[in-house]
Amino acid sequence: MLTAVMLTVTSMANAQQWSRKSSLEFGFMAGGSNYAGDLTDKYFETEGIHPNGGILVRYNPVQRFSFHVGVNYGQISGDDARYSNDERRTNRNLHFKSDLWDFHAAFDINLNTFDFQQKRGVVPYIFGGVSVFKFNPQAQFFYQPNSWQNLANDQSYETLEDRHEDWIELQPLGTEGQETTEYNDIKRYSLTQFAIPVGIGVKFKLNPNWTFGIEYSTRFTFTDYLDDVSGDYAELVFLEAQYGAMSKAMADRSPTENPAGVARGDESKTDLYNIFGITLTYRIIKSGEVCPAFR
Repeated sequence: MLTAVMLTVTSMANAQQWSRKSSLEFGFMAGGSNYAGDLTDKYFETEGIHPNGGILVRYNPVQRFSFHVGVNYGQISGDDARYSNDERRTNRNLHFKSDLWDFHAAFDINLNTFDFQQKRGVVPYIFGGVSVFKFNPQAQFFYQPNSWQNLANDQSYETLEDRHEDWIELQPLGTEGQETTEYNDIKRYSLTQFAIPVGIGVKFKLNPNWTFGIEYSTRFTFTDYLDDVSGDYAELVFLEAQYGAMSKAMADRSPTENPAGVARGDESKTDLYNIFGITLTYRIIKSGEVCPAFR
């Protein structure tokens, strides 16, 4: 009897099938990034595309779901000069560029099953998560001796002549009056912010180890200052008193002076940025059997 029981148990053990397998992938992403905000007219502006690249790690616990973390580096930019047919924009005459570091973690939902043992396969997916990003908007200063800023009774502008064509960091200048005595209710924006990434992609399994992908995502931010533009023009005399002549020069770059209180941007909408490109990952760790299922 004991022998029969042992034989039965052994037979059942040999019939076990480990139905779940996980894997860890490491890879690279190469593509582009751009932004949409006060200095663009469209959600996706092709003239504002810049190279973007990064690394990623993806964990696949089951066939339908994945988790990935990554870091990307690129640039974003915007320029009123791109809209020459829009008189309001050309008169405002603002532009910016910024380096962009994006650290993200996301949850992928595979719309087809992703079989780790399969040699070939196509798997579309959607994903969402959280990003922490760093930016630092800059604009190029152009010294103009005949500018309205170079008034006969105001010699401070002339001190900026040797800064001609320099790229100037905008956040320290408080260009909309941030944290001046007169506008102390307007807080200085942080250069490190959170965003919500939402995207789609397609994975092409080349063999059991290599996977090629195409991915597009939008980062919905909680700031309207990616471009240093959001609210109204501030009283320039207050900017100059608090932050110097460069703050005054970069706050209003129009051909004629704008009165304080006139809209400089649209503070009702936050800015966003997009990251897109191709991915290539290699399966570096394959799990053993993790979950038994009896036939």
